[in-house]
Amino acid sequence: MFKISLLLFISATLSAGITLKDIESKPACRMKNFMIWQFLKQDITPKEADRAYSLVEGNSYKIYKEYVKKTDNQEIKRRISCQEEKNLLSIKDEECLKLAFSLYKTLPMTKKQRELLALKVNDKSKKELLKMQSEPYLQDAYKKYDANTILTNFISTTKKHRRENLNILLDEAFINSLDSSWKISQFVELILHDEHLDKLKQSLFNLRGDNLDSKTNFNLALHHLQHQNKSKAISFFKLSLQKAKHRIDVDKNYFWIYKVSKDSNYLDELLKSSDINIYTLYAHEMQNKEVNNYFSAVETDDIKTPRDINDPFEWKSILQEIREAPQDKLYELSQKYMHQDMIPVQTMILERAYSYKMHGFVMPYSNYLRDVENDDKALIYAIMRQESNFIPSALSTSYALGLMQIMPFLTDDISKRIKEPVESYEDMFIPKNNINYALKHLAWMKKSLYHPLFMAYAYNGGMGFLRRHLEGGTFGKSEYEPFLSMELMTNNESREYGKKVLANYVMYKKVLGEDVSIIHLFDRLKHPSETDRFREQG
Repeated sequence: MFKISLLLFISATLSAGITLKDIESKPACRMKNFMIWQFLKQDITPKEADRAYSLVEGNSYKIYKEYVKKTDNQEIKRRISCQEEKNLLSIKDEECLKLAFSLYKTLPMTKKQRELLALKVNDKSKKELLKMQSEPYLQDAYKKYDANTILTNFISTTKKHRRENLNILLDEAFINSLDSSWKISQFVELILHDEHLDKLKQSLFNLRGDNLDSKTNFNLALHHLQHQNKSKAISFFKLSLQKAKHRIDVDKNYFWIYKVSKDSNYLDELLKSSDINIYTLYAHEMQNKEVNNYFSAVETDDIKTPRDINDPFEWKSILQEIREAPQDKLYELSQKYMHQDMIPVQTMILERAYSYKMHGFVMPYSNYLRDVENDDKALIYAIMRQESNFIPSALSTSYALGLMQIMPFLTDDISKRIKEPVESYEDMFIPKNNINYALKHLAWMKKSLYHPLFMAYAYNGGMGFLRRHLEGGTFGKSEYEPFLSMELMTNNESREYGKKVLANYVMYKKVLGEDVSIIHLFDRLKHPSETDRFREQG
């Protein structure tokens, strides 16, 4: 009983002790919003909640969720009531109906009910959506609607309804008429990632790429590749390459054109890239070339700077200074931060000065990792570089904290299992604390995962997400594995995050003087016994 009470106490005190006076004394920024979020979770009056909420910068749903629990503001209560109302036909107020309207709620309605609702709705696009919902599930019935209405109805419905009713064959003229809407990209992605939409998958073979963006052409290339249409896949990769706006997308397409065509000229194109990513690292290894556009140390002195990057408000000021510095003044600015405790700041300024053609793989806070094995150290630095760029006071929009961007809920959980728990979330901006918590979390993950890519996926998306992904039949031994499974992960954020962390990991292994082969790391992904315990058990 005592143990349970102690754990509850630890969790409760992490966000306690913030006053209105504390909040009002701070400049508007994300950290101030974080303070407001914590304040709203405390035992406060409705009046205090109203005052705190009035100080929020921008829109924050996380803060709003906490605010509605504490306020007596009747307008807010009314808005919440409207949003939660399921019987749309019972709503008389136009503004309330606008807040309550959702295609999820109109899906179970009869045709007559939708017609009655359409009379109450003033928005023309909503009237069209309601009308289309009552149509038979046939291509000919949809031809009278514009592309945006068709795609909105498809995207905004449930997975079950999509599979049972909207999985129909679309001819070439019809599916290509949909490319006038920007939602075509999401439409293609939803089909690509759902094995139950077989007829729509077949229809994607009719879709041309001329009017589609780089991402959509890339997804169509993968779709053709899954069905062994290699020449078609290459043509879509080339279209994607032609429309690519970011270096990573250029490199990704060069890599895939090489994988399908076996033309080593595309590896040579990758060698010209100034970016360091999994695709360029692969090309360097294949062509037996060293990556040389990086640095792993910066010049420092022993003087302690008067500025404190553990303080989010101070970091905001420093970051503003960096952003406002002219390009030709950046190197000069970097010399201002040649202090041991400012290695991350100097690194960031130098990368900017080099126009990101040189990349920093520095290793600050090494005194807290003295007893950590090099392989684990490489992974920790790989994650830290991606999560916070080594800035100890980094704070995300979802309030992930510090160097390793540990979420408040995870901080609470680890606090129950660590010898010296932090006393507040702000203590997670202290490098020693943040690294200790991360080490505890990574040690738990390592019991199930043995590959840096899967560690990265789980770190970003959660262990449950990764397990479902692995048990879905991914990372087999077919011709284009493990690369197809890496590109087809449904969670966009985790997919790209994993690639970046893996590239960082390879670079840190090099910096630490350890032999590493990204080709071998890729190959290991096809062997469950070398990567995870989930597929072995399955």
